[in-house]
Amino acid sequence: MQITYLDAGWNELLEANDWYEEQGSDIAERFILEWKRANRRMVGDPETNRAFHGNYRRCRFDVFPYALIYRITEEATVEVTAVMHQHRAPGYWSDR
Repeated sequence: MQITYLDAGWNELLEANDWYEEQGSDIAERFILEWKRANRRMVGDPETNRAFHGNYRRCRFDVFPYALIYRITEEATVEVTAVMHQHRAPGYWSDR
């Protein structure tokens, strides 16, 4: 299954990584590893996470307070809408 990121979602990932880089390279490396794990879980079985907002689904990171917000398109692509910090206002991404 293919995966795509909306620009806004990809930018959120980069911004989060930049913030963790400022905290120290070790934590930034752990953040990226956790993101990669979440990506693998999401793409490996995208229907595991149940729909919560229309047809959107959420794949949470195990350690960091982030989740990948995605949907499965008609073309069988996983489209990531947001790399959401879970302490943000819920649904801020819904107009994307």
